Amino acid sequence: MAPIKDEAIVLRRLEYSETSQVLVFFAREHGRQRLIAKGIKRGTKKKAAVGIDLLERGDIMFLPCQRKAHGLGTLTEWRQNDAYLGLREDLRRIYAGQYAAEITAAMTEDGDPHPALFDALTAVLDALRHTVTPKLLLIDYQQALLRDTGLWPDLTRCVICNRQAPEQRAGYFSAHQGGLVCRRCLPRVAENRLVLAAVLTALRENHYPDQTVSETFDLLDYTISQTIGRPTTMSKFITE
Repeated sequence: MAPIKDEAIVLRRLEYSETSQVLVFFAREHGRQRLIAKGIKRGTKKKAAVGIDLLERGDIMFLPCQRKAHGLGTLTEWRQNDAYLGLREDLRRIYAGQYAAEITAAMTEDGDPHPALFDALTAVLDALRHTVTPKLLLIDYQQALLRDTGLWPDLTRCVICNRQAPEQRAGYFSAHQGGLVCRRCLPRVAENRLVLAAVLTALRENHYPDQTVSETFDLLDYTISQTIGRPTTMSKFITE
């Protein structure tokens, strides 16, 4: 089988041996790919090799796994295009980038392409190099991820009885139900949380005043966590 060529971002990295790595890539046209990079850390007399780092973007060539589901393909070529060095100058930025990588890996499937989401991830990593407010950028990416995977919640009505949600009023939100739940239907829902009116308005209008940023980020992170069945690891490190 001929190698596949694509552009990809490194989402996860595992040191496999003294010279090899196991990497999870998010490829633009081929989705999440789990690949072993054999000998990638093997240097020469003239050049040291340090392998591939998290949150690097580059051109890859790989052979997908043919033997079984969830196996490892083989990385045959890597050419770095951007290391996003600006992220690595500030802990807030690198944590934000790692959070974006974590939720991407958790919310996508092997081999399932999401080119628009790849572009959104590239854009947020580029913007994070210069920002002092990573949460606001991550809200945009959380939205892109939930929309692209078909999991954006309905914030306009009760998703159980279809009753219209009043504007400028707090509401109960259920990630498992996929949106808002009215008080009448609330006893039928085990998982829910109260959301402030200002946060719901911010999400509906896609405009986030300073006082809504943290709670909006937390709500979208909660939605993602409920979807993947566990809390996200990096969310606790995300600050303003």
